[in-house]
Amino acid sequence: MDAARICSSWPDRHEEEGVDGVKILSLDASTKSTGWAVFDGERLVAHGVIKERRDDWRENVMAETMELATIIREYQPDAVYAEDVPMKDGKPTIAKLGAVQGMILSLCAGFRLKPTFLLPSVWRRELGMFDGTRAGLQRDVLKEKAVRMANEIFGLDLVWVKPNSTKNEDDTAEAILIGWAVIQSQNHK
Repeated sequence: MDAARICSSWPDRHEEEGVDGVKILSLDASTKSTGWAVFDGERLVAHGVIKERRDDWRENVMAETMELATIIREYQPDAVYAEDVPMKDGKPTIAKLGAVQGMILSLCAGFRLKPTFLLPSVWRRELGMFDGTRAGLQRDVLKEKAVRMANEIFGLDLVWVKPNSTKNEDDTAEAILIGWAVIQSQNHK
């Protein structure tokens, strides 16, 4: 049996029933820092970030795999949504993010969860994050906006210090907003 048929046979309750009573794990994953959020229906029940600082990015991915497996065991989501890798030619980052995506696929297979990957432009559009300006498309502007939006919607105190600060909590904010975008899109059907 091929992988596509196996995956398509797994339960997909949220597409049949909407988001009520469905647990969603949403991820903003990378090789150094992976934000995660768990929703039960429309309620944000948990969120956090996994930060790995090992010498080799592959070791980071392996450590993140174990942390995410613990989160999946604890919260038992019905579906996983993760940010997709935007394809840009010639960037070594693409290979690393491809490995991260492979890790998510492997975890989902092991826990019999159907993964869905969303391009950043898709989930940001759903939440109205684009202001129509060229400056509004810059990575740091969008990350700061994500922190502010997550704080506003969910009454959180996530931190944005400045671009490239290790104290920024944009990975957590973006994981929360990926899940929220999925919920909002289901509510608009």
